[in-house]
Amino acid sequence: MIKQMKILKRVLQTAYLILCAAPALLCSGCLALAVGAAGGAAGAVYVMGKLQDELNHPVSTVHAAALAGIKDLDLPVLQDKEDKLSANLESEFADGKHVWIDLDTVADSRAKITIRVGVAGDEVRSRKILEAIKNHLFETGSRGETGPA
Repeated sequence: MIKQMKILKRVLQTAYLILCAAPALLCSGCLALAVGAAGGAAGAVYVMGKLQDELNHPVSTVHAAALAGIKDLDLPVLQDKEDKLSANLESEFADGKHVWIDLDTVADSRAKITIRVGVAGDEVRSRKILEAIKNHLFETGSRGETGPA
């Protein structure tokens, strides 16, 4: 009987802890970050105005696809910087919303892409840009090079 009471007490303490911690995690955005980190392979994560994804292509290939994707959306290239490990593109929508696309090397053939539209972020437009970029990446052959635009 005493053993059962101790087990019940532990169960209640655990339930209480979960009930207290869950709202704090949900309201702070920590849960979104944890889920995003755990499900990185599941797709792009939108957090704090930025859309982030990891792609199985080197930075140079993603950079070429990003340029082609921007052109597909009729967005002007305002800035284009690239080195062997990173790249930065800037553009602007017709309504004046600025676009930043940052690429960073994660591994030899893997790049992290971060897209931000406007100062506060715009998830719909960010996802449209990522979709346009991925369309050019999926045109690639098995070598991982960008196909013709």
